[in-house]
Amino acid sequence: MVILMKQQLWFTLILTLLLTGCGVAEAHPQTLERLDDTAWPTPQPVAVLSTSTPFPKISLADLGTPTPTPAVSVEAAEAVVEITPTPLPESVAEAQVQNTAESYKVVAVAAQNNEATTTLLSTPLTAGMVRPQADLRPGPGTAYAPIDTLTDDQEKIGVLAMDPSGQWALVKPEHTGVGWMALADLAVTGELSAAPKVVTTWIASNGLILRTGPGIYFAEIGPIPTNSLMRVLGLNAGRSWALLQPVLGGGQGWLPLQFLTPSVPAAELPIVKDEGGRLKDEGENPISNLQSPISNPHPHLVFQLSSGGDIMVINPDGTGLRRLTSGLDPALSPDGQQVAFTRWAGETGSLWTINLDGTNERQVSEFTKQAKGPTWSPDGSQIALNFQHGGRLDSKSECVNVLRNPNPAIPWNAEVPTDQSGDPKVKIHVNEDYEVEALLCWKLPPDPHWGLQVVNVADGHTEDADGGTYAFHPTWDPAQPWRIISDGGMGLVEADVNQKTARRLTDEIADSSPAFSPDGRYLAVMMDQGGGTDIFRLNRDGSGRVRLTKTPLWITATPDKAKPWHNVAPTWSPDGTQIAFLTDRAGRWEIWVMNADGSNPQPLFPAEVNAQLNFVYNFVDEQVLSWR
Repeated sequence: MVILMKQQLWFTLILTLLLTGCGVAEAHPQTLERLDDTAWPTPQPVAVLSTSTPFPKISLADLGTPTPTPAVSVEAAEAVVEITPTPLPESVAEAQVQNTAESYKVVAVAAQNNEATTTLLSTPLTAGMVRPQADLRPGPGTAYAPIDTLTDDQEKIGVLAMDPSGQWALVKPEHTGVGWMALADLAVTGELSAAPKVVTTWIASNGLILRTGPGIYFAEIGPIPTNSLMRVLGLNAGRSWALLQPVLGGGQGWLPLQFLTPSVPAAELPIVKDEGGRLKDEGENPISNLQSPISNPHPHLVFQLSSGGDIMVINPDGTGLRRLTSGLDPALSPDGQQVAFTRWAGETGSLWTINLDGTNERQVSEFTKQAKGPTWSPDGSQIALNFQHGGRLDSKSECVNVLRNPNPAIPWNAEVPTDQSGDPKVKIHVNEDYEVEALLCWKLPPDPHWGLQVVNVADGHTEDADGGTYAFHPTWDPAQPWRIISDGGMGLVEADVNQKTARRLTDEIADSSPAFSPDGRYLAVMMDQGGGTDIFRLNRDGSGRVRLTKTPLWITATPDKAKPWHNVAPTWSPDGTQIAFLTDRAGRWEIWVMNADGSNPQPLFPAEVNAQLNFVYNFVDEQVLSWR
């Protein structure tokens, strides 16, 4: 009889679920504003569509679709940190998954000079709803999609804090997890002036690791669970790492800012100070006067026809074409007399150099997984490159029971199966405890991580540098020897090879293939434009974005519906007046050149030379060209 009643209950619940359906929503923060380019005549780009995967660098063979952590101080001078896992308190264990970040606790010596060490109200203000239903959101604003909708106007709601604008309240409803509600939806008992102003961030990504300090060399605390609401306490002095804490209290930890979208602009967040009130890296690495690049009276271009294929040498006028060697991502030395490149044996990579005349080819270092993108230090004594360093190399499936969490935050890069009507598929399942579950599942693509390595050319000694989690295609600043810029997966990242720190330079998720001008004043980058790829010029600090290439409207409006052009792999001329790049605008890949302001684009070589060059470009940030 008991079994029969359970079966009847299952069938009733399943039928109800199928008839009512389930809603799915995802939190979307506000779009970043584009930088100004009024100083140059080229037009402002239209809003950039994010690529389905800002960072699909898995291997040269994998061309599949889709893939891709600021701070108030636990850090004091001579801080002693212990990390101990602690179970969730009973009062919190009933909350939704966004509060499970409290399973980590950091016990530390706290600094006394932090301005944002405010705590939430120990006794929350009580509030009730002023209308029949109200939305609970992951951030203070309507730009964030609801994570729950409260429909019981008798439910008790605790007000923990306010946002800086004073228009939104951080709340803990009686029967669900922590989130933000509009103050206009609440009738609050007590003085709101007692509520502290806090900043939060919603963690929708998977696999982000908290650390005991602002850098990859600090010990790991553990991963933050997906769909977690965390307080942002402030930034380190380099404004590249944030100090986070679960909203209901618990231990603190650091995460790179590049993976976060705080509820206020990063410029408004406080900076961490030590016990003496000093910034962590105050006075370090001042900008020096621009140095003149090493001149080369006889410049050449080197380029690869394909990754791992032939590396060629040619004069800028198209004469003297010859094969030099084979490998990946060739880079000319500052004096133009040597070429650095990498080779792979399976996934094991090695760094090589060869003289421009083809002599003295030698292996500089080895046993570096998927080594790519070599770039020379200004004095030619070191080479930096990127290598595959952890992360998830295989796809991953995740499921959420939408009966318990009807509005899960689906990761932006997830592949969600849909039914014939285009709605997400929900699978009805009875677990081993005889509970009915409605599982919404999705598939996450591989998420490989990339690191930076600096190699001494003379003896092959290697040392890792902090370039963030997704350091790819580095370029060494010719005017600031301590500085390397790389594609960080969610914008450009600046690495300090002396201090072993990194900070975000740009917020454009599609910025890739950075290349410094010879004097270090400018950067050329390429960006996926949602169909085509274009080249932009930036100032060395990431400001002053100017679009240099653009597919004319008439190209895509023709009856045959031609696709937008791809303009990729920029490199500067030795005098900094021109930029060479690879483009398919003529129907095949060719090397073209344009002025540094984007004017006068044209093929660099005569047609008879171009006909001999059959390029293969795989859109994995290949370093195709080098010009010195």
